Amino acid sequence: MLRRLAAVPLLILALSPAQAANLDVSAAYKMKAVSYENIGLTGVREARNNHSFIANDARLGVAVRRIELESRRGEMMTMDVGITLRAIGAAGSTSTVLGAPFDRVAANYPSANFTPFLEQAYLKVSNFLGYPLEATFGRQNYRLGSGLLLDDDGAGLTGITMRGELPWWGMKAEGFVFSDRDSRQAVQGGEDNSLALFGFGVDLPGEGVWQLNQLFERDRSRQQVYGCNYPNAQGGGLPPTFPCYASKTLKSFTSVRYSLNYGPIVFDGEAAFQKGIATPIGSPTDTNGIKSTPPGRIIYNANAQVVRAKWKQSLPRFGEGIARMSVARGSGDDPATQTRDEAFYPAHGHQFDGLDRSGFGTFFNATPYSAFGGNYGSTTTASGLQEGDSGIVVVGIGYTPPAYKGFVLDVDYYLFQTERSVRGIHTIGGEWDLRLRYNVQDRFGVSVSAAYFKSGKATSGNGATARKYALEAFGRF
Repeated sequence: MLRRLAAVPLLILALSPAQAANLDVSAAYKMKAVSYENIGLTGVREARNNHSFIANDARLGVAVRRIELESRRGEMMTMDVGITLRAIGAAGSTSTVLGAPFDRVAANYPSANFTPFLEQAYLKVSNFLGYPLEATFGRQNYRLGSGLLLDDDGAGLTGITMRGELPWWGMKAEGFVFSDRDSRQAVQGGEDNSLALFGFGVDLPGEGVWQLNQLFERDRSRQQVYGCNYPNAQGGGLPPTFPCYASKTLKSFTSVRYSLNYGPIVFDGEAAFQKGIATPIGSPTDTNGIKSTPPGRIIYNANAQVVRAKWKQSLPRFGEGIARMSVARGSGDDPATQTRDEAFYPAHGHQFDGLDRSGFGTFFNATPYSAFGGNYGSTTTASGLQEGDSGIVVVGIGYTPPAYKGFVLDVDYYLFQTERSVRGIHTIGGEWDLRLRYNVQDRFGVSVSAAYFKSGKATSGNGATARKYALEAFGRF
């Protein structure tokens, strides 16, 4: 199988049409040696869950661009055909991919054992049917807005996208339809795990750029609704309450984003609202043929906000330094509303980068709706927080002093809290991050980093400390 996949780019090279304007071949490789200490955030030595491994991330892409098709409405239709193979995997720990918490990361990708998979396989047509439209068919990378609502994270999504300019005020619009799976839900037996994603985005340029984004998720996977329970009216030896499960979930996500790059100021902010409805189904704890009636329907009503800002300042005789700040918040579930879920959680929001997470903080790596480090001994939460805690609030500050002989130092601090807690305790912890990096024309780079995390009262190991060390090197052309 591996040999057949490796032969695909060579076949495309051999069959490339003469009229193609150009042929692009790209390759990239990233190696990351990582060591986690006490990822379980506990003071118990046997439960510290230490990990050390080397993560591999390789890509090989071939694209034939600007193949001329025909002239329509005075415009020449052109086509691009592209294929990208990607392989991710880890060496040095046999349990890394399968064990918690890395299993949740690996589940996002078709393969995580360094076997190549198709990240992209697409046709892109410009001036589609003679109109100023760009249509892409097949498996492709896609991000909506800043990625708060939707991002394939390098796994690829299969479907159709269309982009074009509107005749008013320089506006641009795009629409998309994808068919995928819900990687958060395990499939058992003949269960359906299909996930349909469709929506649109509109850009209005000005001094900055305003974006209106809309996403719909139609999820057919069987999933637990956290924070929802219904009583057992049958009595007997069954539990007093049953957890709520749902299928045929329909969610709507609407966001407004504003981005600005003006002189020394870089700003990016996005606010999102989630609505939805789900059809409840029976609990798997119903036994002996006794069934309790689940609630009639489950309502989703949540929101999230993310703000990032940078300030570039030139220092005499030293160069340019960069100060930055970030604030993120995702609403949590209110346990008092049994059939209403207020926790913000899109199925494919931006969370992952290979076998690592991509979020706020090098160790805790939080998004407004999920986190990486700690509390993964519990399987009763989707976010990775303790049961009864929901929603994440992040405040971060950082500074990058002027480079010295090409070496750049990044220093950041993050404070993490829960948005809701049944115990009334919100502080998850704080984290210091240090990274020293050296890049050459964005083609080659090497970096070393260290993260120090101290847990707060909202974490099972209150006062416990954790560390993460990493050595990373990448190259691409």
